Amino acid sequence: MQALIKIIKIGLSLLLVGIFGMMLSMSGAGNYLEEEIGLDWLFRLRGALPPPHDVIIVSIDKDSAKKLNFSENPEHWPRTTYAQLIQKINKQNPSVIAFNLHFAESRDPVADHLLAKAMMAKKNVILSNYLKQDDDNNDSPIGPVRFEAFIDPISILNNAALCAAPFLLPKSSSTVKEFWSLSSGGIATFPASIFQYYAMKETYPEFLQILQQVDPLLYLSFPDSINKFSPQAEMLQIFHDIKISFTKDDASIGLTEQLISGLRYVRPKTQQLMQSWLGLMTSEKMLYLNHYGDAGAITTVPFYKVLENDSLSPELFTNKVVMVGYSGDIEPEKYQGFYTSFSKNSGKVVSPVEIAATAVANLIDQSWLKPQTMEFRLALVLLWGMVLSGLFRFLSYKIAMILTMVLTVVYWQTCYYEFISLNRWQPLVVPMFQAGVVILWESAVYLLTLRDIANTFIPEGVIDENIRNPKQLEKYGAMTQGVCFKTDAGQYTSLSEKLNPLQLHNLMNRYYDAFFPGVKKRNGQVIDMQGDAILAVFGKAKISAQKLCSDACYAALETKATIDDFNSKNQFPLPTRFGLHFGEMMMGNVGGKKLLFFRAVGDTVNTAARIEELNKLLGTRILVTSAVMEGQHDFFSRELGAFLFKGKLQPVNVCELLGTAEEIRRTCPHLENVMTLFAKAFAFYKNTQWQAALDEFRVVSKIYPEDGPTRFFISYLQYQLSLDAEQLESNKRTLIIDAGNIIAMLHPYK
Repeated sequence: MQALIKIIKIGLSLLLVGIFGMMLSMSGAGNYLEEEIGLDWLFRLRGALPPPHDVIIVSIDKDSAKKLNFSENPEHWPRTTYAQLIQKINKQNPSVIAFNLHFAESRDPVADHLLAKAMMAKKNVILSNYLKQDDDNNDSPIGPVRFEAFIDPISILNNAALCAAPFLLPKSSSTVKEFWSLSSGGIATFPASIFQYYAMKETYPEFLQILQQVDPLLYLSFPDSINKFSPQAEMLQIFHDIKISFTKDDASIGLTEQLISGLRYVRPKTQQLMQSWLGLMTSEKMLYLNHYGDAGAITTVPFYKVLENDSLSPELFTNKVVMVGYSGDIEPEKYQGFYTSFSKNSGKVVSPVEIAATAVANLIDQSWLKPQTMEFRLALVLLWGMVLSGLFRFLSYKIAMILTMVLTVVYWQTCYYEFISLNRWQPLVVPMFQAGVVILWESAVYLLTLRDIANTFIPEGVIDENIRNPKQLEKYGAMTQGVCFKTDAGQYTSLSEKLNPLQLHNLMNRYYDAFFPGVKKRNGQVIDMQGDAILAVFGKAKISAQKLCSDACYAALETKATIDDFNSKNQFPLPTRFGLHFGEMMMGNVGGKKLLFFRAVGDTVNTAARIEELNKLLGTRILVTSAVMEGQHDFFSRELGAFLFKGKLQPVNVCELLGTAEEIRRTCPHLENVMTLFAKAFAFYKNTQWQAALDEFRVVSKIYPEDGPTRFFISYLQYQLSLDAEQLESNKRTLIIDAGNIIAMLHPYK
């Protein structure tokens, strides 16, 4: 069951980042991030492209207005000038001339007639109309109604042109990113109409060959030459009919693709244009622009140069799409908001004719950006999130982090490669965001886990302090006053011989589990362990010395009780001895440059260790110094005298801690009587009435034969009284028990 729960948790953790990515991708915020940031990154990283070969712009700009002495408002320019422009361009046999201008009002009938005549000369001019929105404010049960209508050029010009189509741009938050290829009624827009006529004109024989096999009936309605279309031919309707024929079902699309691929002995450009045409017909209505660069990236010729300069290259417009429209520097207030990823930073305004020219060039090269479908994007971010999460679930943090970085770079490079070579736009920001979330989350979890693990080896707070000053590790530490709490487990040496290392390891871990909570509960810190020996310190700042001593005493008593319970339930008991001493110590990092340990250093530590060892001599469990017991009234203890430890010059007053006063009175009332008798005997000892003291200790021994200190003093006094009178008197004067020497002289348990 636990294994199943673990598998479910791992599965959910793997899915979590992926589901987060899916939700973000489906949201408006996700689309915004991909369009405004991801696409912007890709354009800037790629940089500008060479200008398209098949499209050129004739710009109506300020310089032309000055050179021709015209108004800066192109609406007032004489239409005879546009007629002259068409005649000049047609001398070089362009494929299409497209005006992104609105000839919606009649001005001079003669000029309008001349312009129409110029358009009719080669029947290769396409005009744009515009979308007008009106609100009907009449009372209506459904409220105000908004009407949209296309405003065509005046009739004489509309009839003279190939067609008039709308140029529709979706509104965007900051830059122009998309264009419509079809209007809401399924009619080709201005860029799509220009491209389709251009493609049909350049590939007309091959187009008829394919149309004859895809739709023989429609084929019969087409002339054998594109120049033989009647002046009344509705080109927009023709484009619509072609689209229906080629894409009416999957079989038609498949047949068209097969026929295009099977074209033989044709120019590569012919086959490419046919493929682009089919790509447009099978694409979405709204396409993403693949910008060529900043404003002016597409080859542009000022209006006046076309009219006045006969030195232009004689093939400048030959077989090309010539786009005529306003430059960004003329009446710029009309075009605020026409920016691209390139011009957004430069501040240059991009004119509508440049956007239209970009759209046409994209259609010719089939280079418009092709975002992945929503289904693909969702599957991608789900899989991406699962892979990143899986790395950290099944590999080490270091390897997972390296692989995450490598995969992120590879993914970025893949997106960039597909963008520049296939014009395919992969989701970028959401996967990068997922990678960032995974890295930050896993790093935070790793560091917190590392900190928690470190805090099991080093007292809490030490890691944080060292992180703040990593260059001062060797100097980290502080002098403090507190209680040093030293323990040792009996029978450990013999057990280490009986048990194999694994058994001993498991036993000690259970022992430590029983030991540590009592110390931590009372504000203690375990700072060292060596086999069965444990060193803890009660020395937190802002806690009074009396409180530290009280906490240490409580911890010793509670831990002793816990260990006793542990021993009663285990085959191999570990009776534990405690030694406590209060004093000054240095707590900090100890070691060399490459290896440091957090330790407590000082005489207090050594004294606590000596006191713990004294338990063996006295047959006790918890020994404390008088410095610890000073001012403590909640505990039951007895004085055991002054002891001089090996290597020390000053003796230490030692007491045995037996329990809390309340506990002793409640559970062991007879112990109070025994301790009263012991205190009487000890008073004789301190008054150097050693024979009387020996007699009293023997009385205590009869009542409480297992009392270790009583047995010690009986042996000690017997030994002292056996000395010569001079040595005996010398020892009585000091009343200091030399613990280092007496161990070799006495056998206190006999």
